[in-house]
Amino acid sequence: MIMYHAKDGEGNRLLVPREWRRDIMELCHDIPSAGHQGMTRTQERVKQFYYWHGLKRDLEGYVASCTACNQSKKPNKTARCPMTMFHAGAPMERVHLDFVGPLPKSDRANEHLLMIVDQFSKWVECIPLPSQTAEVTARAAVNDFFCRFGYPYEIFTDQGRNFESLLFQSVCELLHIHKARTTPYRPSANGQVERFNRTLLASIRCFVGTNQKTWDLHIPQLAGAIRASVNRSTGFTPNRLMLGREVNLPAELMFRPPKTGQPPDLAGYVGDLEEALRSAHEIARANLKTSQLRAKQAYDLRVVARQYKVGDVVYKLDTASLPGKCKKLNPMWRGPGVILARISPYLYKVKMKKALTTVNHDRLKLCRDRELPVWVNRAIEELQNGGVAQAMQPNNPVTPSQDNVQDPVRVDQVPPTLQSTEGRKQMPQEVLGHCTALAEDLIRESL
Repeated sequence: MIMYHAKDGEGNRLLVPREWRRDIMELCHDIPSAGHQGMTRTQERVKQFYYWHGLKRDLEGYVASCTACNQSKKPNKTARCPMTMFHAGAPMERVHLDFVGPLPKSDRANEHLLMIVDQFSKWVECIPLPSQTAEVTARAAVNDFFCRFGYPYEIFTDQGRNFESLLFQSVCELLHIHKARTTPYRPSANGQVERFNRTLLASIRCFVGTNQKTWDLHIPQLAGAIRASVNRSTGFTPNRLMLGREVNLPAELMFRPPKTGQPPDLAGYVGDLEEALRSAHEIARANLKTSQLRAKQAYDLRVVARQYKVGDVVYKLDTASLPGKCKKLNPMWRGPGVILARISPYLYKVKMKKALTTVNHDRLKLCRDRELPVWVNRAIEELQNGGVAQAMQPNNPVTPSQDNVQDPVRVDQVPPTLQSTEGRKQMPQEVLGHCTALAEDLIRESL
């Protein structure tokens, strides 16, 4: 046994041969009494009794490649890609949909709240519903919003099952509406409607009192109040941009100043209204551009960008809540997976063990595990030899999950079963026929 005499007065320590170093690091880091501590604490524990040349370097590599730590611990700095700017230039160009709930079952048997927001005018529609099934969602959107304001060019939603259902897709196809969706577990991609969810819930709390079953009692009035308020991004009220005029409010009816002058003729009124709308839209577009630039400048101050290459092994952030599992005790990272393609500067196609997903840059981190699963090594080898097409066909068939989406800004992706004619043929014909007929009946009712 060889002892190392430290010059700092800490006493003698065992000079560890190369064969024992791995065992000592396991005992000082992996077992329950070591607790999978971080680099600094593990190094201090080892240095109390042991020494070898390159101890710090070896410990850094060992702790950084620990699979349990990589899956279960938060990173010191979370990834954050720059803000991507996109905005509609006219009313009903892009409409955002989202659900709030489930809420307490009201006296009117409603438990969910469908939120519809026009991206340009910020017009918001709030529809209480008893459920959020695909049929109820599509019927409410068509009958309560599209029939009154026209059909939008594009609908943007999250990956809820109601929005991704075959029925909802059939409705969009029959109405020639482009359906788009966010990447999974990224509500900021649908921030247009998420912000209004927060505003509306704050208003509901002011009137609900102790009886929460009356939450849907004042929904139409609260939505009208939001539409009558000036939006700081556009500089106008949603009423002005969507209707071309302001609506009458109770305070204005009670204390309205007397009108002077002659009422305009019909032709003059129509001409003035068109000119007012055109001018308001131009000013709103300029204000939106300025507002977006200001928001991007503030957001990008905390950017932590990381670049990944095709073939890199990564972990994916897992924030899902599973039934019967405590979210606080679940591993924070899921994987590892292999990057198959780079769709955009901050969007990647990632192959997990049994799914092919499209993941945002902010939900990825590089995997540095010492030992990788066999299927990961095989996928990397196939990717190097045969390209992406071969890597997407492992021994265990990859089943595309509902995570398979495009970037929130690029919205040309639909559910896996609808991405191609082959995908449609794989579904039972009676299911396709039933959903198409149901969509046609729904649209026929609204006409």
